[in-house]
Amino acid sequence: MFNSVRRYLFSTGSLFTWGQSNGSLGYAVGSQQQVKGVSMPQLVNGFNNNVAQVQMGQNHSALITKDGELYTWGTGNSGQLGHNNDKDYNTPQLVEFFTKNNLKVNQVALGDYHTVALTHDGDVWTWGYGGKEQNFLMDLLFLQVGALGHGDSKNRYTPTPVKALRSLKKIKYIQSGMRFTNAINENNELYVWGKGDYGVFGDGNNKSFNIPQRNEFFEGYLKKELNLSIVKLKSCNNYSVALMSDGNLYGWGSNDFGQMGIKNEIGVEIYETANFPTQVVRDKFGNNKIVDFVVAEDLVAVLLDNNEVYWSGSKAEYSPVRFPLPSGIAKITNIGCCYRCIAVATEDGKLYYRKKFFGEGVEDLSTGIITNDVATVFQNQNAKVLEFGGAYRNRYAIVQI
Repeated sequence: MFNSVRRYLFSTGSLFTWGQSNGSLGYAVGSQQQVKGVSMPQLVNGFNNNVAQVQMGQNHSALITKDGELYTWGTGNSGQLGHNNDKDYNTPQLVEFFTKNNLKVNQVALGDYHTVALTHDGDVWTWGYGGKEQNFLMDLLFLQVGALGHGDSKNRYTPTPVKALRSLKKIKYIQSGMRFTNAINENNELYVWGKGDYGVFGDGNNKSFNIPQRNEFFEGYLKKELNLSIVKLKSCNNYSVALMSDGNLYGWGSNDFGQMGIKNEIGVEIYETANFPTQVVRDKFGNNKIVDFVVAEDLVAVLLDNNEVYWSGSKAEYSPVRFPLPSGIAKITNIGCCYRCIAVATEDGKLYYRKKFFGEGVEDLSTGIITNDVATVFQNQNAKVLEFGGAYRNRYAIVQI
C-alpha cells in the first residue's frame, strides 16, 4: 500500500515549473520569471536529475531531493517555509532544520499557509499558520485552528514535531488540504486535525481539532462494518478522494465544483458537500479497474486499466466522463491535473492535454485536445516525464533529461 510515495528512491529528475506567478499566489513557480508568470515549462536551476517529489500549494511550494533534503519557496508570512522567519523566497531554499538534525524527509504536504513533513523515522513535523489566538470561551464556541496539530493556535516558523502521534504506530502517509491534515499509520488508521468545515474529515460533522484525532467513522463503520480500508488517499482544497480496498473511489468534503464525481445530476447545488465518504459514480467505467487518480482545486481525473481517462469537475461534469483522447494512443504512463487542466503522457513520448496545460501545440478542434511531444515541450530529445501536475494554478513536471 502507498508504494508510489517511495518511488523517488528509484526515479528522480529535474524540476520544471510554470504558471500564474502573481501576488495572490506568492512566488510559487520557483523560476526567475516571477512577475508576469510563464506559459511554458522553465527549468529550476540547481537540481539536475535530483528531484524526487514536488508539491505546489496555493501560496508556497516544496521539493524533496533523492537524498531526502527538503526545499521550500513562495510566501512565508506565517512561517510556512520553515526558515525561522516570515520572508518570501522566489527560488527553492533548503530547510536546514532537517539536515542539521540528520533527518531525511520522505514526504511533504502543503496547505494554504502550513507545511507537513514525514521523516524517515516515521515522525510528522508541521509548521506555519497555527490558528487565531482568542479567549477560552471563544475557543469553546468557535475554535479557530490551523492544521499543525500542536494543541494550540501559535504559528511555527521551524519544523515542530506533532508529539501526539509519537505514542502511536508510525505514520506512513500524509496529505493536506487548505487547512486540514490527514495521516495514516502502520495500522491503517486515519488521523485528522485542523479546520473541519465542509465535512473535510468525512466523519459526519464539522468539528475542528488542534490535536490529531483518530477518525472513528473510518475505524468503526468503514473498516469493521464494510471491511474497507484506504489504499491511496489524496487531498486538495477542501476535500479528499481515496481509492478503497474494494477498488472504488470515494470522496468527501466540499464538492463545490462537482469534482468528486459523486452524483449523476448536473448542476444540482445541493450536492456541494459530502459529510461522509461517498462512492464516485463509475457506471461508465464498466469492469475496468482504476489504475491511478489525481486531484486538483476543481477537478479529479482517473486512469483506468483499459488506457482511458475520465474526469469530473469545473462545474461542467458532476460525474466522470471520458477525456476525449485520440483513438489508438500508446500506453498512458502519467496523468496530471491542476486548475481546469488535465494532461496525459504516453510511453512513446507524446503529451495530450486541454486548456493549454503545456502551452501551444496541435489542437483537435472537435475535442479541444492538444497534442505535443515531450522532447519539444522540454527542449531535450532525451526528456522523459516522471510526474506532472500542480493541483492549483501553478504547474510542475519532474523530467529526466
